[in-house]
Amino acid sequence: MTNTKTARIGVIGAGGIANSVHLPSLKELPTAELVAICDLRPEKAEAAARKFGTGHTTTYWDMYAMLDKEHLDGVLVLVEPDRLFRVARDVMMHGLPVLMEKPAGISAHQANSLVRVSQEQGVVCAVAMNRRHVPLVQQVMKRMQEVTTLTQVDGMFYKNSDIQRSWDYASAYGTDGIHALDLVRYLAQGEVVDCSSVIGRYSGSAVDNAWASVMRFDNGVIGTMRSNYQTGARVHTFGMHGPGASAYINLGFGGTECDAVILYNKGGAMYSLASGGVGGLDRETYDGRDIAGSDAFHAYYGYKAEDEDFINAILTGGQPMCTVADAARSMELAEKLLASAI
Repeated sequence: MTNTKTARIGVIGAGGIANSVHLPSLKELPTAELVAICDLRPEKAEAAARKFGTGHTTTYWDMYAMLDKEHLDGVLVLVEPDRLFRVARDVMMHGLPVLMEKPAGISAHQANSLVRVSQEQGVVCAVAMNRRHVPLVQQVMKRMQEVTTLTQVDGMFYKNSDIQRSWDYASAYGTDGIHALDLVRYLAQGEVVDCSSVIGRYSGSAVDNAWASVMRFDNGVIGTMRSNYQTGARVHTFGMHGPGASAYINLGFGGTECDAVILYNKGGAMYSLASGGVGGLDRETYDGRDIAGSDAFHAYYGYKAEDEDFINAILTGGQPMCTVADAARSMELAEKLLASAI
């Protein structure tokens, strides 16, 4: 590492996710210096450098030339999911820490291969499971841990998308829905010991596009995960439940996102509305933009926090929130749920 106060960062991949969330995040982080951007289409790297670079940011189309020529402290790998494995592996083989976009490869086998490379090379490999980093999620999780003992976590990830074309190289459940499954696992704070799924295929799709999964964690928490790509809108919500308290986190509901409510039972019995009403109830509401202190999507939706987390790991020698070893366990869980279909 060449500087104890800032990390010299290279970026591989100047596509949509780089321009929309990661490069704006790096530009705002005083601990990061964007040294180089690489893309197979040179004009994309050049455009990104003009918009987000320092004036001294170098562009490349050949990632190996960038790795050989630049003095870097870490690299963001922001390429397509089916190309992530090779790029992340080769960057680590150059002895450099990596933050790779999710998923950690397109299979648990690839993820665990990256774990071994990370260990053998002695470099950090972080995976961008950004839902963990959403400031709203962190605050609600902390509050629920203060007021109750979790017994159930529910995740939902609905879209309307033709995944036989957009995710034609691997199951969307384990490569796109992995965000939601990983957050269920993270919120449950345990590992799954038993699970099963029901899987559907709708609208003439050649591949599965709907899943309903149930899990039992080693700490006693029950988990559910529902995903369907043939629905009316993007719905991305989570529930956390324990005696006397329930949290509902909205990370996407038909155009709105990033707010939450925690419902507290005040001691009255809760009956149906039809049979006499609901007992004593209190609620707390949370606004994700207020918590993040920003209306910028990359800030309130966790991308800036995950990039900062990676930079801090480089500068301090610590570990990121989601290592590739941790991400591999989420990939293993996805494959276990797919294999346990009834």
